[in-house]
Amino acid sequence: MGELLDALASEPRTHEQLLDLAREEFDLQWDTPAPVRDRTGWLAVTGMVELFDRHVHLTEAGRRVLATFELGRPEPQDANPVVLPSPAAGAIAHLIEQLDEAALKERADGANLYIPGTSANGGSLDALQVLTKAAIPSVSDADFVRFVQSTFPKAQKIATARTAKDTLKALGLIQRTSSETWTATPAALAWVESGEPLDLARIVHASIAFFGEVLGELEQTARPTTGTLAERSSRYLPNRENPLSRSAVNTRLNLLNACGLVTRLSQTTYRMTALGRAFKESMPRFHPDHAFSGTPSANDAESHRDGSPPVISLQSNPLPLGSGIAEELEDAARDSANPKRLEKATIAALGYLGMPGKHVGGTGAVDGHVRFGVGTDSRILAVEAKTSATGPVRAQSLFGLAEHRAAVGAHSHLLIGPGFECRMLKEADEDPAIAVIDTELLAEVVRRQERTPLTLTQLAPLVDPALKAAHREDALRKHWEAQEIRSQLEYALVDILNVEAEDPFEEGGWLDLTSIRRELRTRGYRVKEGPVVEALSFLASSRIGVLQCSEQRYRCTASVQTAGQRIRALGSQWAAAEAHRRTRSNDEAD
Repeated sequence: MGELLDALASEPRTHEQLLDLAREEFDLQWDTPAPVRDRTGWLAVTGMVELFDRHVHLTEAGRRVLATFELGRPEPQDANPVVLPSPAAGAIAHLIEQLDEAALKERADGANLYIPGTSANGGSLDALQVLTKAAIPSVSDADFVRFVQSTFPKAQKIATARTAKDTLKALGLIQRTSSETWTATPAALAWVESGEPLDLARIVHASIAFFGEVLGELEQTARPTTGTLAERSSRYLPNRENPLSRSAVNTRLNLLNACGLVTRLSQTTYRMTALGRAFKESMPRFHPDHAFSGTPSANDAESHRDGSPPVISLQSNPLPLGSGIAEELEDAARDSANPKRLEKATIAALGYLGMPGKHVGGTGAVDGHVRFGVGTDSRILAVEAKTSATGPVRAQSLFGLAEHRAAVGAHSHLLIGPGFECRMLKEADEDPAIAVIDTELLAEVVRRQERTPLTLTQLAPLVDPALKAAHREDALRKHWEAQEIRSQLEYALVDILNVEAEDPFEEGGWLDLTSIRRELRTRGYRVKEGPVVEALSFLASSRIGVLQCSEQRYRCTASVQTAGQRIRALGSQWAAAEAHRRTRSNDEAD
């Protein structure tokens, strides 16, 4: 604001000139003049500027106010001041000393992190301090949940409060002292005493994967967004095949920002600070190119007894088809010179998600149409794809879309592009026959479909015109998280029964449902009986066959690794069946 007034002190400027200044001198990632107009509009109301002749003019009142301001500019990217991180406290220094390659690989995934309170202005650090102190000297599960509920108004649900507790454990701040009580870890005690944000950053880096490593990605990737970082996170998660969600990456970025290690440039972009650069160089970090080998060793394949997934090589897996479709979709969205490219990429992406369709294009016609559902319950969705090389699609008329829908018998329209300016987005969101979809979200759905596939019913929020564009991701994320929780539950069940089978004092390795649920609770899984029985039945089915069931008791007949192989094999069998069908179809055509 003050810097904008200063820019007008020498001469009046247009909004476009002020936008160029914001981009070039202040590194603000604004794609349109809208943020500039917001500021000049407010300044005009206060009498500090006047708007006429397509220029913004500084008034005498503005000059008087400007004289009282202290102005600032961002640190140039090529500036590299020498910054020395403060030394780590004793227990934290010991924690960092233990971070060899094996320890880095064994860190928690940190896939479901939730810090109550606000993430801005260090609020997340304050929240973590308050929660950690609540566990000194110790606290019970029930008391901790009640403390979270009473302290943070937005964490009133028991499940939310438990997630906050689980987050503290994942971040290395609390540990169990019994089956029902928790206490602060030695490293957390040292951080509470020092109050040094870098000490917290060190603890978190030692506890969860892809934390300090985010700094390396910010340095290597040109203008990385949270979506890009989320996709690249899979390279740093040896205990898991799926990439992190954007929410999990955002939590990391908010913590890095609160600790002064990154600075936020826009809603989705960040840059490493000089302190962040020094922190990165001072910490042992996970290097995926060195850590993964083409073939997993025997140690890597061995299951962990704490319920976490086994370490599996990622380089041995070929690039999923979905990744190629998603990459083309994102590139095509910015290729304004070739709009048909996005039209075709959109039809391909929706087809990959189970909505087969056809590209049409041309003046006065839909860009394409797809079918959602099968048989008499299916419906036709028209597709309108918009490209933009410079950011959100500028306001364009939506007149004529109803006629285009009628021409192909479509029930509704999918308006797809790399974001839309406010007025266009508002008009489309308020139309009951238009579903607005950001290409970045569609690309993420396509990528996830390879690893966390959703049914058409679960994908319905993606194309539902009754949902606002801003709400689609949250609706889909609930289904993704449910799928991930189900996978974690299945893994834990096989591992629990494997441990029981190997116990020399337990003959036969059989466990009843009550004992299984009790063991799940000790591992942090609080699941109702129905989902547990459903998962056990799936694992005991003839197609998987890694469990046996007898009189409501279960035992394992295969290792965790074998169970994973059998589940993955089902996908290969379906792919082989599809290839066989195509071969037969081609032979018959010939």
